[in-house]
Amino acid sequence: MTRFLASVRDAQEAQTVLEAGADIVDLKDPRKGALGAVDRATIKACVTAIAGRAPVSATVGDLPMEPVAVADAVRATAACGVDDVKFGVLPGGDPQGCFARVRAERLRAGVILVFFADAMPAFDPIAAAVEMGARGVMLDTAGKQTGSLLDHMAIGEIARFVEGARLHGLVVGVAGALRIAHVAPLLALAPDVIGFRGALCQDARRSAGLDPVACRHLRALIPAAAAQPEGQMREPRAAALC
Repeated sequence: MTRFLASVRDAQEAQTVLEAGADIVDLKDPRKGALGAVDRATIKACVTAIAGRAPVSATVGDLPMEPVAVADAVRATAACGVDDVKFGVLPGGDPQGCFARVRAERLRAGVILVFFADAMPAFDPIAAAVEMGARGVMLDTAGKQTGSLLDHMAIGEIARFVEGARLHGLVVGVAGALRIAHVAPLLALAPDVIGFRGALCQDARRSAGLDPVACRHLRALIPAAAAQPEGQMREPRAAALC
């Protein structure tokens, strides 16, 4: 079952997407970049407001691949009580050193590696995620003004990424300036998560406020997971990707 992830920047937006039926609430600030970080006080406020109604993920920002800085940011974000922490693998720096430092943290929260279709690394992203003990991987785009995920990657390439992650037991998600037209072809690949921000916003501008009608429309296009019996808690650390 593919889950519908909605990226939000505060508790009010989190409430909007929950009311629309989002499966996962993802915390990031689109004004600060592809994976712009929400401040930690806001992350804690969102976790409190969501109160276990959905899994919560949060980004650490578009950080350079500097091991100490990345590990510190991942640790601090995890301490805010989210289910998963995401960090993007950007060009340059020392990504392998970042993986090693984050793995050594032994966090309660899951770690999600985000790879950018418009800036893919020279190494195997799936193998790197497995080696560092990540819980999942995400495909996204770094340049939100230069096209969607499907503009940078053929559907066959995305399918191979999804299947490779699945074969290694990783949770796998797709995102990256996705629009309504992208839902059907991506659903056919059966990723664990499809993530949206811009398509949920007023005038489809990712830095604008959310449009509740657009949120409900996206929800209707992605078959909802079966409802749990009343009183039953959600599975701990449910997939909370991009």
